[in-house]
Amino acid sequence: MPPQGLTPREGSTPSSGIQFFAAPASAAGPDGREVACAGDLRSMARVLRDVPADWPFSDVHRRIWLATASGTPVLDRTAAATLGALPYPRHYLDFETVAFAVPLWAGTRPWEALPFQWSLHSEPVPGELEHREFLDTSGEAPMRPCAETLLRAAGATGPIFTYSGYERTTLAALAARFPDLAPGLDALAARLVDLLPITRAAYYHRDMKGSWSIKDVLPTVAPDLDYGQLGEVQDGALAQLAYSEAIQPDTDPERCDELAAALLAYCGQDTLALVRLAHFLSDG
Repeated sequence: MPPQGLTPREGSTPSSGIQFFAAPASAAGPDGREVACAGDLRSMARVLRDVPADWPFSDVHRRIWLATASGTPVLDRTAAATLGALPYPRHYLDFETVAFAVPLWAGTRPWEALPFQWSLHSEPVPGELEHREFLDTSGEAPMRPCAETLLRAAGATGPIFTYSGYERTTLAALAARFPDLAPGLDALAARLVDLLPITRAAYYHRDMKGSWSIKDVLPTVAPDLDYGQLGEVQDGALAQLAYSEAIQPDTDPERCDELAAALLAYCGQDTLALVRLAHFLSDG
């Protein structure tokens, strides 16, 4: 429920753990005191400075209040404790998938998310990184080689960090598609550690503006990893477009190489971002 006098703002996302609120001219605090509010969220920091410290915040909202009103990021040490309990080697995984309105390959459905690429950074000991990757632009169904190469690359031990539940969903779909690979894929899924809830429970920077998307968190943690500098593929939607063009029979080989390089750079940055985020949280 929003604080008294505030109503959820259109387009807010309760599932993310935070709602933005459309504020009236004023609202009553927990002791009946009137708190000045702006008519919109453009003056969020000023508005939050007017909210009294004894407002009945949730833990997440209190971090947002502290970070936004003070201008100082908030990082709880619980994240370092959680990550510190996990062993090495550590791995950092990201998939790229494509979904076609009209299926290209037998046994697939319209708009089914099909993995064609993965990136895996591995950390055998603290600070030592290895990188492996897979990308199939042959135009043949990429799902089985995608699964088989990942099983070889990820080994049998160590946590596998992701951001959100998407990699778990993708592994489950691959296991359902290829029953002979299911034991190995299920074993990988059992090793997944999602950094999203760990980050949400411990960290907030006001430049995130209420979002824990990795694209909003990363600039506050590792600003040198700028997706805007990647070139042609800077997000998942552009990755799908690049892949779709690369597998067309009439795509020039030189152009296909350019697209593949852009896809590899993008997916590789996604897993390097996970490395940098895990290190940041651990140092807190």
